[in-house]
Amino acid sequence: MTSHLRPLALILTSLSVSTAQAQMTPEQMQLLGHNCLQCHAAANTGAPLLGDIQDWQARMQKGREQILKNSIEGIGGMPPMGYCSACTQEDMQVLIDFMLGDAKEVGHDN
Repeated sequence: MTSHLRPLALILTSLSVSTAQAQMTPEQMQLLGHNCLQCHAAANTGAPLLGDIQDWQARMQKGREQILKNSIEGIGGMPPMGYCSACTQEDMQVLIDFMLGDAKEVGHDN
């Protein structure tokens, strides 16, 4: 495994802990793995990392609607829809909620 990727065990722990918070379909889990985790599991991309509450709390201050808008339109180094041409807006919201995990609980939800 390359050193810039988060350890697989940590990612799997994050996935299992957050699963109860955001129920994803098998298709959405596949979208997560093929798209989101390419950046959100790699420390050198500048993307907020899956399971890193501090990374996500700063974004939660903007509210879920703004996070969704930024994810759809693109922001900073994130391209529109995170290059996920197969994602719907509903998929994006579920994937965002999943990646927010515990930050969603302690952050602002408006």
